[in-house]
Amino acid sequence: MGYLIPPPAPDNLQKTPRYDCDTPGEPLVTLDVKSKYRQDDASRATIDEDAEEEYTEAVEPLRDYGRALVRISNAYVRSDPRNTAAAACALNWLDTWAKANALTDMRSRQASHNQGQAVGGIALAYLQIRNAPGLPDEQKKRIEAWLNKLGQQVAAAMDKNDGVSGRNNHRYWNGLSAIAAGVATNDKKLVNWGADSARIGIRQITKDGTLPLEMKRAKRARDYHNFAAEPLIAIAELARTQGIDLYAENDKALARLVNRVVDSVTDPSFFEKATGAKQEAYPGDGTVPSSRIAWLEIYLSRFPSEKAEALLASKRPVASSGIGGNTTLLFKGKE
Repeated sequence: MGYLIPPPAPDNLQKTPRYDCDTPGEPLVTLDVKSKYRQDDASRATIDEDAEEEYTEAVEPLRDYGRALVRISNAYVRSDPRNTAAAACALNWLDTWAKANALTDMRSRQASHNQGQAVGGIALAYLQIRNAPGLPDEQKKRIEAWLNKLGQQVAAAMDKNDGVSGRNNHRYWNGLSAIAAGVATNDKKLVNWGADSARIGIRQITKDGTLPLEMKRAKRARDYHNFAAEPLIAIAELARTQGIDLYAENDKALARLVNRVVDSVTDPSFFEKATGAKQEAYPGDGTVPSSRIAWLEIYLSRFPSEKAEALLASKRPVASSGIGGNTTLLFKGKE
């Protein structure tokens, strides 16, 4: 089970998987956006509604592409491997953006953060379909060259970043993009850069399972611990396929982070006491959205946990486009 050899269960195969293979949206080559948070809020926890509207409008094409792409790749995973229609569709989507050099012109730090968060999901979608039989080598080479270029860019952007975002969740997302692109293109330097990015976070995890830089997000501290855990666990899983055991580092620090996040999902009191701020409620029905705990399916596939299982049980299948889509399918083998 996992990213490199997707494991469709024999009883879950579909001769004709359900997915839409429309034409992908216009490739997003250039992005220039500002943060959606109020700049006079040191904790970066209060949203500026006008800025959020502009931000959402600018990045929505990228989000739409990422969500649709992983759905198509996931459709191949759940289909009979001999039926390569979904894989060919995903390859065409990737090639359309590769030929346009999409996401290569980032004109602000926030734009670079969006690039860093998106490339990992795109590379993970490619990893799910790249070994499908009969895919044209010309397209694969073009896509891999593009992914490698993007991986180099997200690494270079962070290497120049000496601010807080060079050490917090932004770094981990860039690390995921780098390692995913590295695995997809057999680039060991990118793989190691991604693993080292995760180590920056892993070394910060305290005895009580918190990340000091995410604690500074005040009323959003709980959410940002969850948000930081997502790329850290995905990196650890990819690193494991490359012979690197990040799960063991800093006295199994990732386990402490996971336990802290799992406990806080239903009871935010730890973070409220530690930050002195009432934690933001989850939207909708007040329970955690399934997309926010999709990464937990990865961790649970390695480290069984009754608490984590109880949390996931009512939310499955769980999916997040940033970490390859449907993680229940990828790491549990069934939905």
